[in-house]
Formats: sequence, structure tokens, C-alpha cells
Amino acid sequence: MWIYWIALAISYTVTALGQVIYKMFSQSKNKKHFFLAISFFIIAPFTSYLALKRINVGMVFIGAALSQVLVMLMSNYILHEEITNDHKISMGLILFGLCLYALGS
Repeated sequence: MWIYWIALAISYTVTALGQVIYKMFSQSKNKKHFFLAISFFIIAPFTSYLALKRINVGMVFIGAALSQVLVMLMSNYILHEEITNDHKISMGLILFGLCLYALGS
């Protein structure tokens, strides 16, 4: 069962990385960034499909909100973007909502 949760974590991670690297491409126009972002976006559906084989559909797709938190954190770490108080509140609300959903299912 743990392999499906790992596939789900990979799916969220490559989706977030793809978004951050695509932003790098938009700023630098480096084709390497473009192809790397596209390759991450190609990997994500396959790992999501693997996760969907054993994990509840609602849990997989509600967790997609987690990728938005990951994008903010990765943007801070990779691109050195500032995380404002509004971002922190938004991340907290997303995580709170995910916990509520997980407890209810």
C-alpha cells in the first residue's frame, strides 16, 4: 500500500517542480528549463494514475491543493521569492482543510 502513497507524493512533487521550473523558463527563456518542466508534467499523470489504483479518488484530488503549498515553498527555496504573511495564512488554511478532509474520510 505504501507504494501508492509514494506515487502520490511523487505526483505532487513533480507537479510543483514543473510549475517552478516553467517559471524559470519564462524568466530565462532557457530551453533546458522548458523541456525539464514538460518532462515533469508528463510524469505527473502516470504517478497519479498509479496512486488512484488504491487510494480514494477524493483523497488524491483534494490533495492536489497541497501542490500549491509546495509551489510556494519551492519558489521560496529555488527562486528566492518572498513568502508574505498572506501566503502563510493561505498555506495554513490549505493544510487545515486537508487535515479536516482526511479526518472526515
